[in-house]
Amino acid sequence: MPARTLERWPATLPIRSSRGGCRQMADLVKVAGRDDADRWIRDAAGVTDRINRVFWDEAFGLYRAATIQCREHDVWGSAFATRIGVADHDRAMRIARYFKDHYADIVKRGQIRHLPGDEYWEVAGDRDKYQNGAYWATPVGWFVYTLDLADPALADQTVIDLVSDFISTHDVNECVNDGYRNAPNYVVSATLPLEGIRAMLARRQHSK
Repeated sequence: MPARTLERWPATLPIRSSRGGCRQMADLVKVAGRDDADRWIRDAAGVTDRINRVFWDEAFGLYRAATIQCREHDVWGSAFATRIGVADHDRAMRIARYFKDHYADIVKRGQIRHLPGDEYWEVAGDRDKYQNGAYWATPVGWFVYTLDLADPALADQTVIDLVSDFISTHDVNECVNDGYRNAPNYVVSATLPLEGIRAMLARRQHSK
């Protein structure tokens, strides 16, 4: 992964903790009868505004991964931003349409590349392996939650393809590519996608 950056999103950025934590603090102080909840709500909004100002690439329609070195467009980060509400509706729809239009370049066997199909990290290991071009199950929940905004059927097919790959290979790998797989029995690949998948299904149910 990128080694030297001014700012990096989202791998080492505690965005979910900071933004979500601010909102949770607002709820707690309200319960406690205090009158400073607005401060925590403002802090949460400030985190969101900063990410959108610093990392969003309006011309491309995805968030960038960093500000100086390894500024490539971040598929995972863009999906994550949508899942946690950092991306507003317009940004989320642009990300979702990008995922749909470039699906064949960023998805393989239901698993997701870090970057667009023609991009590699400026500083990283071998191309088309591990974090520099292999395909991971880790972000699938965030990815389908986002893709569902533009193409629900394709989002469903992604989940089906992921499970089919686990079954056909008799394994749950950390990441895969043609003729390549890494870290068998990788628990995160089997568990983390569930959160986003469940959130996607709950949103569909709520919208009925």
